[in-house]
Amino acid sequence: MTRQSHNLPPYSQALNVWVASGYQDQSRLLRGQALQEVLDWAQGKSLSNLDYQFLLASQELERRQLQQKLEAANYELQRLFTIATIDCLTQVANRRRFDEYLDTEWRRMARSQQFLSLILIDVDFFKSYNDTYGHPMGDRTLAKIAKVIKDVVQRPTDLVARYGGEEFAVILSNTDTLGAIHIAQKICFAVWKLAIPHQYSQVSCYVTVSAGLATVIPMFNSSFQEIIVAADKALYQAKKAGRACLVYSQEQTENLEVNQIASLAKLYICDDSFFRKELSLSKQKLQQTRNKSQQLITQVRQLVQKNQQIRHQSQQIREKTPQMTR
Repeated sequence: MTRQSHNLPPYSQALNVWVASGYQDQSRLLRGQALQEVLDWAQGKSLSNLDYQFLLASQELERRQLQQKLEAANYELQRLFTIATIDCLTQVANRRRFDEYLDTEWRRMARSQQFLSLILIDVDFFKSYNDTYGHPMGDRTLAKIAKVIKDVVQRPTDLVARYGGEEFAVILSNTDTLGAIHIAQKICFAVWKLAIPHQYSQVSCYVTVSAGLATVIPMFNSSFQEIIVAADKALYQAKKAGRACLVYSQEQTENLEVNQIASLAKLYICDDSFFRKELSLSKQKLQQTRNKSQQLITQVRQLVQKNQQIRHQSQQIREKTPQMTR
């Protein structure tokens, strides 16, 4: 015998319309607790093929909704990360991101005993530029300069950041002094090539930049502030020399070989405190990653379990259906 429509649960009144729409009208679907109520109602009853499709499709919709929520959460995390690490005006890394990344690269270069270079860049006579052309024009100029620097610095391991005000910074990993000087010269020339008028500049009729550069091989248990101080001193010397030029830290360059020997010696001695600290940080990051992965795995397992329950109950219902129709 075939069930009459008046014996069907309320959800079935909209079921035919939902199926005819190609399962697109989600507003007509039962969700969450309502779906469980349907399963409870279906116990011991004969379901048509249409009802069986509804149960499976409802479960699939629930899975898709969970996936959409996960994607939305990931997108929100990425958006918040961008807000927290990107300078909104120039669209390069902000000072916070600069400090974090320099600390990371300092540690990495200390472990591998490789060169790390830092370029600090300052826009020459920028205060007089703002006074002459206005702050909106100054903001646009900073954005153009940031874009030019990014075009020159193209390696994914390098970082361009707004250091503060009209100052920018470039972190160059695995880059010796000669390589860093080459990049700094290209940046200075690229900014001048923009040909942005600067009426009251004392060194050019266009906007120019001064650059200070430092290259080190980080030593164990040292601070990344060392390279910042060295690059800042070099930038000061560039300004003192007349601006629109590049100066590199000769003191740091002369001491590279000495620092490398001392660092390698310390490596063989094995600084236990350094490695314990590094191991502790690695364990913390690994545990955080595991916790996030475990949460996702738990959600997936719950979803799979629901799917299996629905399929099992549907199979039982389908097995009973022929007997009841006979």
